[in-house]
Formats: sequence, C-alpha cells, structure tokens
Amino acid sequence: MTTPQDQLPRASDAAPGTTSLRGSVAWGYVFGFLLMLFVFLILLPDADGPSPWDAVAFRKGILETFANFRILDELADMGIVRVADIGEGFLNVDLDLIAVSNRKFGTAPFYLALAFISLSLMLRGIRQRMLASHFGFGHGVKGQISSYFFGRGMNLFFPFGPGDLAIARTLDGGDGTGEAAVDVVFHNRLFELLGIFVVLLIGLIYLGWGGAITTVLWTLLLTIAVVSLTQPLGWPTGQPSRWKFLANISAAFNGPALMAALKRLLASPVFLFGILVLSVAVLMMEIIGYWWIKQAFSSPMDDYVLMKDLAFVNFAVVIAGASITRILPYTFASFGIYETASVVMFWVMGEGFLTGITVTLLDSLLLNVFIFLFFIVAMRVNPCPSILETWRMFYQRSVKRVAA
Repeated sequence: MTTPQDQLPRASDAAPGTTSLRGSVAWGYVFGFLLMLFVFLILLPDADGPSPWDAVAFRKGILETFANFRILDELADMGIVRVADIGEGFLNVDLDLIAVSNRKFGTAPFYLALAFISLSLMLRGIRQRMLASHFGFGHGVKGQISSYFFGRGMNLFFPFGPGDLAIARTLDGGDGTGEAAVDVVFHNRLFELLGIFVVLLIGLIYLGWGGAITTVLWTLLLTIAVVSLTQPLGWPTGQPSRWKFLANISAAFNGPALMAALKRLLASPVFLFGILVLSVAVLMMEIIGYWWIKQAFSSPMDDYVLMKDLAFVNFAVVIAGASITRILPYTFASFGIYETASVVMFWVMGEGFLTGITVTLLDSLLLNVFIFLFFIVAMRVNPCPSILETWRMFYQRSVKRVAA
C-alpha cells in the first residue's frame, strides 16, 4: 500500500543535467527571505544608498519604519520598545519618533485605497470571465470569476505560480488540461503583461528620453536579475553561455507562446482593444490604490508626506516596472522580489531607501491582504479543488516536463 508521501516525486526523478526539483522549491522560498534580508540589513540602515550592515543604523531604520507605520505606541504597550528610557523594552525610542508615530492618520485616503485595490482585483476576475466567454468556455459566471481569486490565493503560499493550474482545474472541473481553460488562464496573464507595458510606455513618453532611459535600464536589469538568480522548477542547467540570460527571459515569459497568442488576438481587434483598455484601467486602479495608501500614512497637516516630491507619473512608472516581477512568481506572493524591485526603482526616482521600504511594504500588505480575503470568499462561494492536491499535481507535472 502506498501512502500520499510515496506518491510525491523525489529529487532523483529529475532528468540528468537539471537542477533538483526539491532544490528548486527550497530555493524559491529561501530566495524571497534572502532578498528581504538584503532590503532590511543593507538598504534600510542607510537612507541614501546601500552600505555594509551597521547595527546602530539598522536599529534606527527599523524604529523609523515603525514610526511611519504608526505603531510605536502599540509596541511600547507590548513591552517591545521603551520611550525615552521610560518603561520596559529592549529598544529605546526618542520623543521625536513618537511624534512621528502619533501624527494624524488619513482615514479618507485609507478608504479610497481599499476601494481602488478591491475594485482592481474584481475587474481582474471580470476580465477572466470575459476571456472565458470569448474562448467559448461555458461554465457559470460565479465559477469563472471566483477561480481567479482561488488561483491568486494559492500563489500567496507556494512558489512558481501553481495558482495558474488551480484556476484551470477550477474552470474545467478536472485536472486543468482542458484547452479552453488553459487558454483563459494564459491570456489573462498575457493581458496583465500588456497592461504593464502600456502604462510603462505612456509614463516613459511623458517623462521624456532623459527621464526614461535610467528607468528602462533598471527595469531590464532587475528583470534579468530575477530570472537569472531564481531558476524555475528543474530548470536545465546546460552549458554556460554569454547570452544565456536572454534565452532564460524568453523562456520565463514563454516568448513564443506570447507572440502566437498576440497573432491570434489580432484576428479580433475590437476584443483585443477592449480587454487591453480594461487591463490598463485595472493596473491604474491598483497604482492609485497604492498612491492613496501612501497618502493615508502621510500627514499633510504636519507637513509630513511620504514621497512628497515624487510626481504621480513617476510613482506609476515605478509600480508598473516592479509589477513585472509579479508575472514571474518565483517566490510565494512574489515575496522579496517585488519589494526589492520596488525599493530600487523608488531609489532610481530619487527617493531614499527608508521611504521606499515604507511605501513598498504598505503596498504589499494592502494587496496581499485583499487577495487572501478574496481567496477565502472564493472557496466558500464555489467548489474548489484541494490546495495540496493541486500543488502535488503541479509538482508532478514539473517532473514530467523536466524528464521529457
């Protein structure tokens, strides 16, 4: 008799010349944590640029971040920090940081942020429904929309994007191999990518050549770094090549399939234009939501505004550029990858690392909390496949793909 554990693939199942499947999975988790350590230990201690880790600067940066998040009072009540050497706690906070923490919170911008982020997620689900209808997928509207949130929710916990398989399984009610279900999932991700490129193009045209070239270069460098440092499940190691990173990028985004899909969509130009406009609107709503959460944790009455001198267009270009990393979910919830890309892009735009980390963490928390809530609702309103079984199926298919 075999147990469920016996049915799991072994690292030895990987084909010769490929990375270990279990090693790839482990690296998918470790890589995210290493990137967050880089952000907090190297970037955070120095607001003006990376520097070797300094315990004093690190402690100062952490306390300033807590102050920006308005939680120093709560940490003092919990005995984590003490104020001006009064009370208990292993970290001492001066009164200036308490003043920062006690600044007025923007309730109205906070509610606007919640509204825009929730609307952007809902419209993504509706976009999947429209694609399902276009490709002749006949299942119910509720299942088509909720499947999207079930898949996004799975990606919060597992690396390498098994949520795509979860969406396909939910749509076709089987193993996720139905052609119509696969088309829906693939094209939904395609339009997410096209929306990012359109927003980036508009923003870079507005900024002009001088303001755009640095941003473009950093976007490309960050994308190359993500693809090069994190290998997909069982990725063939092959022989070293000077241009290998270009092939890796093409494979990561499934370049040939993207081009074939675009040619297919050009046969329906009205539909292509309509979904593209919707995709741009969805991304812009997400960016506006991030803008308002930044404003909520600012305090204009005290002349304290996060990224006060950063124009909205520059902010939008940063978010759009960093969002490319979400198309490559090599870590769970793009943990570490998105944060690093966003912080570096804000630095390119002239913002300090401390401010960039504060805003980026606010963005990630806002989006991921909403995805988790929609994930819970999706599992309640529509029958969904087993999460662990879907991950096991995803893993097994990776073994077969590598061995092929």
